[in-house]
Amino acid sequence: MSRRIVSLIALMAFSATPLLAQTACPDGTPRDAQRISSAVDLYAREPFSARTYRVLKGLGDPMIDPDYGGYSSWQDADALKKLIAEISPDAKQPNYYGYECRLGYPREVLEKRVADLGKTSPYVKQWVTVQLAVLAACDGEKIAELPGPLADQQSPVKELQEADRAYQQASLVFYTDRAKSLDLYKAIGASNSPHKGAARYMVANILANGKQLAEARNEANAILADPALASVHGITQELLGYIANLEDTAPGWSGLINETIGVLDKQASDIKASPELSKAYGRALYDIDFLGIRGKSDDWWLDGKLPENPTISKAIVDATRQHPMAAWMIGGQTTQDYYERAPWQLIGPKWEARTASLVDRTLALTSGTPPLAKDVFDALKAKPDDATRQALWDKAQAAAKAANDSCGTAPETAAAGTLLTHAVRLSALAGKFDEAYAGLEAYPVKNSVAYVQNSLLPLGQYLLGQGMVEEARKFRDRLLTDDLWASLAQDPGGGANNLAQIAMWSAEDRAQWDKALKHYSLKTGLPILNFLPAKDLRAMAKNESLFTPEERALFVRTAWTRVFARGGVPEKSFTEELHALNPQVKAVADKVAADYPKAKDANRRLLTMLRTPRMGILVNAPGIWEPITMTGGGDVTTLDSFDHNDKNWWCPFEPDRQLGGLREDFDSLTGMQRAQWSAKQLEPVMEADAAATLGKKRESVLKAHPLVKSVSWKEIKGLSSMPSAPKLLTNAATKWGKGAAKDDMAAAEALAQAIRTTRYGCNWHGGHGAYSKAAYEVLHEKFGTTPWATQTPYWFDCVNFYNQTSTTGGKCPSPSWPKQEIPR
Repeated sequence: MSRRIVSLIALMAFSATPLLAQTACPDGTPRDAQRISSAVDLYAREPFSARTYRVLKGLGDPMIDPDYGGYSSWQDADALKKLIAEISPDAKQPNYYGYECRLGYPREVLEKRVADLGKTSPYVKQWVTVQLAVLAACDGEKIAELPGPLADQQSPVKELQEADRAYQQASLVFYTDRAKSLDLYKAIGASNSPHKGAARYMVANILANGKQLAEARNEANAILADPALASVHGITQELLGYIANLEDTAPGWSGLINETIGVLDKQASDIKASPELSKAYGRALYDIDFLGIRGKSDDWWLDGKLPENPTISKAIVDATRQHPMAAWMIGGQTTQDYYERAPWQLIGPKWEARTASLVDRTLALTSGTPPLAKDVFDALKAKPDDATRQALWDKAQAAAKAANDSCGTAPETAAAGTLLTHAVRLSALAGKFDEAYAGLEAYPVKNSVAYVQNSLLPLGQYLLGQGMVEEARKFRDRLLTDDLWASLAQDPGGGANNLAQIAMWSAEDRAQWDKALKHYSLKTGLPILNFLPAKDLRAMAKNESLFTPEERALFVRTAWTRVFARGGVPEKSFTEELHALNPQVKAVADKVAADYPKAKDANRRLLTMLRTPRMGILVNAPGIWEPITMTGGGDVTTLDSFDHNDKNWWCPFEPDRQLGGLREDFDSLTGMQRAQWSAKQLEPVMEADAAATLGKKRESVLKAHPLVKSVSWKEIKGLSSMPSAPKLLTNAATKWGKGAAKDDMAAAEALAQAIRTTRYGCNWHGGHGAYSKAAYEVLHEKFGTTPWATQTPYWFDCVNFYNQTSTTGGKCPSPSWPKQEIPR
């Protein structure tokens, strides 16, 4: 059966060969691969959104994004200020209008007056003057009355001015005493004023904010029932949502949900044809989530279990029994959440049972789910048996072909990404990897998120997470092609880095690791680099084709410092390599030699090290969210005021910390880390022993990896047992100072600089008091009149982030890390 499936995948219309012959889209526009990819990704990124459901239903996409309405207030303010400045350049305007200042309607009125009368009209300028007084009242100024009207105006300006001033007067009162403005707005709403609709809305608004909710709802419904007031139907609909929130009744919420879904259920052509409906659609896309039509953390909505006196919860339950869209969105997002929180290698019997239950029970709530929407939803529960896999691959093929042939306008476009993802998932779970490779190779939209991040990457994560390194190499050789790398080069965050790491961890030798590393943009952030021997780092510093000058400079700096920190004397050629790639370090060394020409070589090296805090033993360090890289740190003489341990000289190598970082990085790559963060949410689908089993498989990958096998654990032991920089450098300076003449300024500087390391250097490995105080005493007893002594008034013991107080001999707390097993 599986061979037949592979053959079908290769031969069906999924193949890209006939598609390449198409040069134009059905609408006659030139074919654009990126446009097709973007269309597929638009829905693959939110597979269970209202927007996706609409397209799957065949309603089309008007290409209007969710809009909560608040964004328009900024646009209104900007446009109004700009227009006022053009009409009255000398008008005084505030830099910022407060949120309470309602600018949309004044902008609309001013644009209408300009269109009818022109920007140079005396009345338009007078309108601006009056309106600025209204807005000044909104900003808190005490405006007793409006500026006077323009005298001796003829019709129609005379009537316009009377209507405008009545509304502006009501607005002035509104900003000073809302309750008193109610009658003024009612009077305007009862007249034939051009501001009738706006006034009626303000009546409903004032009633709502005055907690007269029944009256407010009646007025709002009356506005919506009057076609003559269509200009304010949109904002009145928003007001009804506000009223429903204040009322918090089941009928109120149900009405709002029904209205929102009603708008979302309209044809795209109708939405695009109506400016008001377009606005309502944008609001509905935004509002649907806030009305509770979104994924849930438990099954109360499925079971119909409601609290006492339910309000919005009852409306949600009722909606899922009335509207297929509501049930599909909630059930789909709830089920999809498991896939977003965990990688495929965690899928087991509990997962399959839970997802099947969610899908089946959701679909049973109501009839009428569109066939394509049902196919996408069913994919979440699909199991990897032969028949189910074949059926899903058939649907994935058909959807991809339709999306590609239509240039992303067919309804199947909204299904193409999700169906591919789950077809690949089933092949992986069944162990039919050639089947997955064939399907992915033939997929026509490879530069899409749906392909790279939602299908290709999870497959690679699955293989690596399962410890299937040999299969991961086949995955690499068949799917990580030169064309793919080229398409990803412009967007490393779009999957390139993760795919490169999968290829690195599946490398069979150093050459393959280097080949994969070429595609990784954060090279010095790889935790494995900290474990490489100094000789390897030195060799990497010579690789001009693979690494940037800054990266090479870091490698040689780290390798050189490791030799020095362990008490060695780097050979002359090594120092020359250090200086060639780190001209700032050379400049420091040259300055030391010029300042103190009689100093011995060992003492010059000591002073050079003391003047360059960025000479450390790490390429990177484990961070909270991602590794801390040592590149981009600025001048090598700069102290890092925050990170004393990793960036100012060195602490002893911390094997438990570094191995923990290495394993966390691996788990992050395979998706296990995000599953650990979501352990509570994943309890309904997680097998009890899944994490432990996969942990053992991770260890098998680490132990067999060529770079891990190249680690010199003897060198790591030496780095972990050596003294910290403050201890090593301060003891060396003290020894020098004790034997130096009183006029040896080099020794004086060394003592002062060494004491500085006890303030700003490693503070994770005990206090510095004993040797910091000893250096201080030598400095002040022998060189007390020198600037180095006068500028060093203190010695240091504990100054760190675990104990912010300066102490002299107290306990110096240090962090600890979970014990780690060496992977060998």
